[in-house]
Amino acid sequence: MEIILKTLEKSEVKEFKEEMQKSFQLGAEAKFGEIDKEILPEKDIDRSLEAKGSIAYVATLNGKMVGGAIVVIDEKAKHNHLDFLFVKNGVQSKGIGKTIWQKIEKMHPKTKVWETCT
Repeated sequence: MEIILKTLEKSEVKEFKEEMQKSFQLGAEAKFGEIDKEILPEKDIDRSLEAKGSIAYVATLNGKMVGGAIVVIDEKAKHNHLDFLFVKNGVQSKGIGKTIWQKIEKMHPKTKVWETCT
């Protein structure tokens, strides 16, 4: 299984957001039952995409999106932030999320601290 991690292209933004929202929504509902509110509003994704130092990555397998992530990189402080990481619904539990994270760490080896919020 060769997961390719590449920078999000403008033409992929709509699908990226939709798949991320779907992943978060279905994940929450799997744990807590049906939820009648949106778990991840688009404005939250946009805020992350527009942040200074933001980089969005798409993970593909055989040319198809299987997940992605948004990180915010502070080159000066080397204190970086994982805003979002998702695995597309239907392909979970195959090591994709772990692979995405490992590739991100390799792409940013000067990072001293990674921070995230769950």
